Amino acid sequence: MSRLLAGVGASGHAGTDRATTPGPSLTRCLERAPDLAVVLLATWTPVYHLCLVLRLGAPWALAIEMVVLAGAVLLARHRRAPGRGDAPDRWDAAERWDPPERSSAPARPLRGSWGPARAALVITLVAASAGAVVLAADGSWPLVAALWLTASLTGTLWAAAALRRDGAPTAAAPGAPAQAPAPAPAGARGSGAVLAVVWALGLAALSMATRRPDPDDLFYVNLSQWTVDHGTYPLRDTLFADLVHPMTSWPPLASYDALVGTVAWLVGVPAASVVYLVVPPVATALSVLALWRLLRAWRVRAVGLALSVALVFLLLDGGPGYAAPGNLFLTRLWQGKVVLLCLLVPTLLVHALRYAERPDRRRAAWLLAGGGAAVGLSTTAIFLVPIIAVAGAAPLLLRGRPVRAALGCAAMAAYPLAAGVATLVLGGRSADDFENRRLYRFDPQWFGHEIFRDGPVALVGVAAVLLGAVVVARRDAAVTTGLLVSVTGITFVPGVTELTYDLVGLGPTLWRVSWVATVAALVGAAAATGLDRGWPLVPRWGVPVAVTAALVVSGLPVWSAANGVSLDAAPRWKRSTASVAVAQRAIGAAAPGDVVLASRDVSVTIAVLTTQVKTVAPRAYFLDQLSEEPGLHVEARRTLVAYARGEPVPGGAPAVAAALDVVGVDEVCLSQRLWGRVGVARARGYRPVFAAEGTVCLIR
Repeated sequence: MSRLLAGVGASGHAGTDRATTPGPSLTRCLERAPDLAVVLLATWTPVYHLCLVLRLGAPWALAIEMVVLAGAVLLARHRRAPGRGDAPDRWDAAERWDPPERSSAPARPLRGSWGPARAALVITLVAASAGAVVLAADGSWPLVAALWLTASLTGTLWAAAALRRDGAPTAAAPGAPAQAPAPAPAGARGSGAVLAVVWALGLAALSMATRRPDPDDLFYVNLSQWTVDHGTYPLRDTLFADLVHPMTSWPPLASYDALVGTVAWLVGVPAASVVYLVVPPVATALSVLALWRLLRAWRVRAVGLALSVALVFLLLDGGPGYAAPGNLFLTRLWQGKVVLLCLLVPTLLVHALRYAERPDRRRAAWLLAGGGAAVGLSTTAIFLVPIIAVAGAAPLLLRGRPVRAALGCAAMAAYPLAAGVATLVLGGRSADDFENRRLYRFDPQWFGHEIFRDGPVALVGVAAVLLGAVVVARRDAAVTTGLLVSVTGITFVPGVTELTYDLVGLGPTLWRVSWVATVAALVGAAAATGLDRGWPLVPRWGVPVAVTAALVVSGLPVWSAANGVSLDAAPRWKRSTASVAVAQRAIGAAAPGDVVLASRDVSVTIAVLTTQVKTVAPRAYFLDQLSEEPGLHVEARRTLVAYARGEPVPGGAPAVAAALDVVGVDEVCLSQRLWGRVGVARARGYRPVFAAEGTVCLIR
């Protein structure tokens, strides 16, 4: 970890070091910010896992984390002391240390004069254009998948050929002074820093004003609130009872929820206050800086313009569904998996690029830390990070350095793969792993349109992604990008998702592989290529203007009411006002350990706000994992869920009355629109205690 903190000051533009390229202090500070988040998560994650194994609570975890951070800072300062320059890096027996490689020159994507490259570019352009048009018109998905793979694989081969042709390293005698990397293209280096700050601060403020309730919070925020209420990290269920039943998602590898809970416990506030009021602006600002940093690492000529177009794409990518890049940005940036997408994926790509340029121990340490930080945010990292690791190591393989490529790949993938092995050994499961396959959607056309939609917004997004290996000017980055886009395309081949479910249980979760494609960054890079006069028959400003116009005319702002988002004058918890009002009064009317039957929205909010009061079933499908659990009375709970939703109940009022007794419901909160069903509860001895926001609550 000392290598990490010692290298934070040198972790700026890919291919530069503080000693050789001082650069503006603002630029250095902005590029350090995402790395500080990586350091925090990378140190906290093993501390949290150690505390899980040893059954240590929040006080111990906090003390150990402080010692680890303090020791790392002291070691880092010692390494950076005057007279202690970096020693020659002989860190493996298979290869001698090599001096820094020459930075790959910026590519001229559409001006190749040699036949095979030009043919590959034509194929890429035609296939990408056709695929984007077919998808935008909501066409046949097998055809889209075929065009996708044709474009992405051809572009990758072209980028690989260009890297092998022009990206050979410059040799130097052992012991010779390190060579300074080649400077970035004119106009690219150091550009866009002020604009990045403006975007980061503006979107951080917007993230505090937007409110889009998400039911996924019930599990994660409930875990954080358990730490606030009890000062420990649970290993059994906290939704239906206090550590009586198994967890519906097991094992609890993600350390982010424990970190949030520990901070809230330390400060003495509800976990929801940290999750909803502190994390969104911080994560949003850091995500903007991570995106800006990735564009700089790609050697995008007009970084400020590319960043602006990328963010406009994200802000106007709203609409029905949940998987579109825009709907996973800003309005959900308090969830660990979304932080993984928006902050960690760009940061991992930058560090993979830096390692490919000069594979030394310090940069390998950043890869190791990034993998650990990713696991801390979400178990999605178990299959996502190894994909990035392999693609990031590919440029080193093309340069004939397989040992360094393998070491870098292993460093990034080590923690995620170890987490995957632990999950298998411990009998891992997820709340989504129920056996009722009719609830699964294996159709790639379904989740493909959930990600890319249709119409002009899909046209822009898919075209930019399929041209990824062409629009990324830096050749080693272009190879990595092309491979990641190709892997994404494989998941869209009909039958692949069902096959993965049968083999490893991923199934529809595999749609998250699309996160490695960095759609918004590629939209920005594609728009900026027009300024390099790389597109024939197109005016210099034609591409960015056309892209922006298409987004403005056809896009839906992610903050709009039509996107299910409300705007608040003051920062509020990311739950509906009505559900918070009812939940708080219901909790106040209940005693610790009571069970409340309520609508899904109110039940989720109760689970978010407290672990002292339980609900019948905050999300009904969570019961599927526990269907054989004795004492949980799953069928009775399902009967009550249907009763509270106003759905038909097999057996009618007698079945409801029996279920109320079997589950031991102490409080019933029903919509006043279901007044006829309130009578069933009154007949069982429940009496009204309050009515609020169209809901009446009764206590036995």
